[in-house]
Amino acid sequence: MIRIFPDIEFNAQCPIDAAELHIKDVVIPGMRCLADSICPICNTRYYVDLPVGHALWFPTTLNQSTAEIYTQFGVNWFSQRLRESFLEPVEVEPIPIIHKFFDADRIIILNCLDFLYGHSLLKLLNVQYYLDNHPELGCCVLAPTQLLHLVPKGVAEIWEFPISIKEGWKWYLSLQNWMSKQFTNYKECFLSPTYPHPSNQAYDLTRFVRDLPNILDDIEPHRPVILFSYREDRPWGNTLKKQQYNLQKLYNQLSTIFPALVFVLIGFGQQAKIHAAGARLIDLRTDKFCVECDRLWLAYMSAADCAVGVHGSNMLLPSGLARSTVELVPRLRVGNTVQDFLFPWKMKDVRDALLFYRMIYGNNNLSDIDPVKVTDLIVNVLSYSAYNVIIFGEGTSNELRERIRILRESEIYKCALNVDRLNIRDLSFSRRLINYLIKIIQKF
Repeated sequence: MIRIFPDIEFNAQCPIDAAELHIKDVVIPGMRCLADSICPICNTRYYVDLPVGHALWFPTTLNQSTAEIYTQFGVNWFSQRLRESFLEPVEVEPIPIIHKFFDADRIIILNCLDFLYGHSLLKLLNVQYYLDNHPELGCCVLAPTQLLHLVPKGVAEIWEFPISIKEGWKWYLSLQNWMSKQFTNYKECFLSPTYPHPSNQAYDLTRFVRDLPNILDDIEPHRPVILFSYREDRPWGNTLKKQQYNLQKLYNQLSTIFPALVFVLIGFGQQAKIHAAGARLIDLRTDKFCVECDRLWLAYMSAADCAVGVHGSNMLLPSGLARSTVELVPRLRVGNTVQDFLFPWKMKDVRDALLFYRMIYGNNNLSDIDPVKVTDLIVNVLSYSAYNVIIFGEGTSNELRERIRILRESEIYKCALNVDRLNIRDLSFSRRLINYLIKIIQKF
């Protein structure tokens, strides 16, 4: 935590003469949290990134007179946005809308503004730590409207900033002034570092995703539920038409293997039309965000046996809520591998991550990933992973050993062991596999 009011606990040096800067004020004009400072030797005024969000790893200093930036890392997507926002401050006057739940005279501020949905969501996951470990501080969450329904219960206040997430990087003079006045309403204010990739041990998604619509009538007695997280800005294939072909083929293959399948499409964009020709198809895609749609998506994510999609922030919540995940990773995104996975809270066995989170690596537009490969991996995850959870738990409890004994005596066990020698498109095997999956799921 960083204390920012009434005193500021932060030290920084002048990038020119290395003198310790005098910190005058804390400025929050958008996603950046900055120290307004001056060098006592050269009298240069600077804005210095406080160690919050990605500034923990890529801190940037900006000369207020020349707009020159200083950074040791050269991460342009982060450092240059500070300069761009400073040079073109927003003239409109949005201010936060306060949603107050209880009074607190000492607060911790979590700035969840950003220009990417995934960044904002990951920052929000930091809230649980303070709710559980610092009840003496009231949590005040600065968040875009799109994330309001995911803020967990127990916070003191939500400061809803009514802008689209993609505009969160800009410099809002109205927000800067509002925040400066807001500090004075409290006895003491702290700022959370809002880690951009919090540990899965720091959050439980059920605290953030709650009160979802009941969809049981839409999925029962169908199994498994396969959810595809759709996007058109990073398609599976070199064109949207190719993505449509891949999705149709994937749906057709899975329908053949799993006659009782529910195939669910979520995401933004509706250009790829999938024709239902077998298992049940539920298309929930839309062109514009709305809370009702998002909550419905979350309900299906929570019911999904496997979430599938192209790497990106669109896979964060599906990976955290579905029972398993299969992700298509473009070559350009290999360096960001696993950044869009939300692993279960306090995962019991590290091998579970390898069992339930699978990745297929492709070229830059994923044109070399055939739907057959994706189908094979989904079937493998759904069959072997549930089986291996029991096997890997052997020796830890009498209950697990008894479950293993029952499984080994069943024909389903033999089917799972022989899956590599069987044609996954063999319907008789598929029906036995479905029954096996249902029994395993029910035991968990």
